[in-house]
Amino acid sequence: MKIKILVALLVVFVIAVLVMMSYKKSEVKYPMYKTSSIEGFSLIHKKSEEGGKVKWELRAENATFPEGNKEIILKYLTMVIHHDREFILKGGSGVYYIQEKNLTINKPVEIDIEGDKLTTDSLMWSDAKGLVTTNDAIRFKGKNFTIEGIGFTASIQDQRIRILKDVKGVFYR
Repeated sequence: MKIKILVALLVVFVIAVLVMMSYKKSEVKYPMYKTSSIEGFSLIHKKSEEGGKVKWELRAENATFPEGNKEIILKYLTMVIHHDREFILKGGSGVYYIQEKNLTINKPVEIDIEGDKLTTDSLMWSDAKGLVTTNDAIRFKGKNFTIEGIGFTASIQDQRIRILKDVKGVFYR
């Protein structure tokens, strides 16, 4: 009886080994996304009509360049827009669209305007239009005021900020 069980186990083992040896893996091909990545990314845009004066600077801890050269995916970014006043935009992540020269910044987002801070979840910056916009809730806080609302547009050229709806403000003396 013991010999029959041993022979049966040996036959099962041999069959299992033969099955494993004859098994061919079907090769599954995964699409390879050609990307490049840079640590410590910096992009500076200069105005050619003004003798090479710096218009804006974009820096990120990490930048990924997907295949196609249409966008740059950024992590922990800072953008400085130079105008009469300096606007500093910071975000956790973002995408810079190369052709359009547009930047989308995602959570957390902070804009520093001469020490006053505007915070929101996301925003879009357009170089061609000179606008910074969002449809998300915003909070704009300075040493003498706090303003909250939903959505805003900021014109860099005119240096105007417009909060779109549900505006609430507190001003201090």
